[in-house]
Amino acid sequence: MRIGLKYCGGCNPEYDRVALVRHLEVRLQGKAELVLPADRDVDIILTVNGCSIACADVSLFQQMEIRTITSFKDGEDFIKEVESINM
Repeated sequence: MRIGLKYCGGCNPEYDRVALVRHLEVRLQGKAELVLPADRDVDIILTVNGCSIACADVSLFQQMEIRTITSFKDGEDFIKEVESINM
C-alpha cells in the first residue's frame, strides 16, 4: 500500500506530528510505504493534523480516499486499519 502523506500547517500542534509519522513508518514497515502525496499510484491520502481542527488542505485530492489523523490515538487506529488490510 502506498500512502500519500500530507501535513497541516503546524500552527498549533498538540502533539509531535513528525514523531508520529516516524512511529507509523516503523510499525507499517513491509505493509505500507509513506510517500509524497503527489507520487503516482498512491492508494490513499493520510493527513497528519496537529489538532482537532484538521486544517490540512486536501482540495487537490478530492477524488481520492482520505484518512485524517489528529492525535497519537488516531495514528494507532490507522495502524490497526492498515494491518487488518494486509493480514
